[in-house]
Amino acid sequence: MKKTWTILLMGMLTMVMALSVPLAASAEGANTQEGRASTNAKSAALYAKITGTSKQEWSFSDIELTYRPNSVLSIGAVEFTLPTGFQATTKDLMNGKALKDSYILNSGKTVRIPARVDLFGSSEYKLQLSHKVLPAAGTYTFRAENRAISIGSRFYAEDTLDIHKRPVVTPPTNPCGC
Repeated sequence: MKKTWTILLMGMLTMVMALSVPLAASAEGANTQEGRASTNAKSAALYAKITGTSKQEWSFSDIELTYRPNSVLSIGAVEFTLPTGFQATTKDLMNGKALKDSYILNSGKTVRIPARVDLFGSSEYKLQLSHKVLPAAGTYTFRAENRAISIGSRFYAEDTLDIHKRPVVTPPTNPCGC
């Protein structure tokens, strides 16, 4: 049994090393057209969108963050960092399941999901912030990172959301002219 595990681990290590050499070589020649064509590694990607009905400040809405590490091999934690004005709670969802209390750090500003594996860019992590009060109008930057032992990608990604200003409501003029 021990010999089987040793063979399996050595095979995986050999595969990782074999994949890392061409990726490192293509990263050196990435400025040339030939270098770009020879690599399959993509940068990590984060997509942030408001899925609720309103995009105006001080209204309730849902926010969805979709992170794709796009790595060849990655073993570790996925971490989302929320901007000021947003906070994660246990009512929020990660890939359809409620967040555990232990995943929420830094007073709700950081969500860290431990023990994740991404192989050949197949993983996607969807953080849904449910029924949040949108902060003051402005542009907010969300970040995601694969904090791991990894090969084949830049693991940091960010995206922005624009929160719109509420229209100014002017009171009606005095109808009696008093």
